[in-house]
Amino acid sequence: MLIRLLYASRASGPVTAEVVDSIVAQSRAHNPALGITGILCHGGDIFMQVLEGGRDAVSALYGRIVRDERHRD
Repeated sequence: MLIRLLYASRASGPVTAEVVDSIVAQSRAHNPALGITGILCHGGDIFMQVLEGGRDAVSALYGRIVRDERHRD
């Protein structure tokens, strides 16, 4: 079953080009093999992301995302 997950969070530190590039590179390296697509938006210290894919894959990825120390809340 295809699901869509939308979440927003606040950056834990400064949002530099390197931080954003790191997140995008990590997503591009792992998400296609999991059948996950999505979009990441940021402005100031706020991130908003939409993830789409199978329920198990999206749930597992979101579990990893919430433990990522680059953001909070």
